[in-house]
Amino acid sequence: MATSSISEAPSAVSPAAKRRWLVAGVLLLVVIAGFFDRISIAVLFTNSEFNQAIGIGFNPPMLGLLMTSFLFAYGVSGVLLSFIGDIYGPRRSLAVGASLWGVFMVLIGAASSFTSMIVYRVLLGLAEGPQFALVNKVVKRWFPKHEQARANSVWMVGSPLGSAIGFPLTIALVAAFGWRSSFYALAILNIVIIVPLVLMLVRDWPPHREAEARAEEVSTTSMTGSIGIFLKDWRFWMILLFNSACLVYLWGLNAWLPSYLQKVQHFDLKSLGFFASLPFILMFFGELLGGYISDRIGRRAIVCFVGLFMAGALIYVVSYVSNPYAAAIVMALSAGFWGSALPPLFAMAAQIIPPQVTASGVGVYNGAGNLIGACSPLLMGWIIGTAGNFDAGLLVLVGAGVLGSLAMLPLIKRY
Repeated sequence: MATSSISEAPSAVSPAAKRRWLVAGVLLLVVIAGFFDRISIAVLFTNSEFNQAIGIGFNPPMLGLLMTSFLFAYGVSGVLLSFIGDIYGPRRSLAVGASLWGVFMVLIGAASSFTSMIVYRVLLGLAEGPQFALVNKVVKRWFPKHEQARANSVWMVGSPLGSAIGFPLTIALVAAFGWRSSFYALAILNIVIIVPLVLMLVRDWPPHREAEARAEEVSTTSMTGSIGIFLKDWRFWMILLFNSACLVYLWGLNAWLPSYLQKVQHFDLKSLGFFASLPFILMFFGELLGGYISDRIGRRAIVCFVGLFMAGALIYVVSYVSNPYAAAIVMALSAGFWGSALPPLFAMAAQIIPPQVTASGVGVYNGAGNLIGACSPLLMGWIIGTAGNFDAGLLVLVGAGVLGSLAMLPLIKRY
């Protein structure tokens, strides 16, 4: 026993062990780049040149369909293709995936009709679907259990950072070079920067704890049997329901926030960049804080519950705030609470899903969540178009936050 303790001590401070946080940083960049690709289309909803090029004008339901088509494919891919990380390894899978993102972004930039735009958005969604499952598998292997919530919070902040940076970046690219060039620039980012970083710095197995990581994935149960175990576990379905509500909120906000700020709050382009970023800046800090608090108190479910409930409640408050700046700030606070729920959710999933099928399990609950969340942009677009106002559309986010948070209540005592 003493010998084991002595031999393990150096690894805790070895260069290989310290490298795990560099790997987490690369995963962060992977997620940021992926979010650039996903949300860039939302900036163009009010761009007349873009709307004319694809032949639809400002048609909220059809514009919402551009986001929903991507998300539906993303969700299907997350459910059906995330096993590739368990079979081929996360490093190779991420590198091939990022290469495909770049190719499809070029095709989107060259699209000349609504139909071709939908097709390429679907292909992009299929390519990006396994991303979170692959990233989560890398974290599960590289980090011990007591660090996983914090490690997850590092790459998860790529979601808000991707939107916080992506919205003003895309606005600037479109203003300077046109909407087509904005897609070409993001394609270059994927192929020239993300793919080489993954290949150079990410490994399937961590050198500082490879034996331990492999042991965690050894099981006498087959992969099919392990998948069957978590599919029969009611706790898995609670996190799936909760995650679905999270994604209804996230994709609805990403799809319609720029249009809401322009058409309802009447922000000009200069102000739009900042206030479109603000919710995701606070989401970033919310994710960091949520991961820290969750690890600190050793509880996951209560942090998830409070975060999502408050996110929905504050969106409801937005409808009653008349000052545009105050409304934008309340909306940003809502996003901050939403962010606090994600790191403990993924850490809790890692405790519930059998280790040898982590990628498959995360892929199922994240993919199914995205299939449900995919309805949000289209549903909000239909409500906005039918009711003639954005406040009615925002009720979708309110319902997702308040009702979705209830899925955590049965888990609070144990997690």
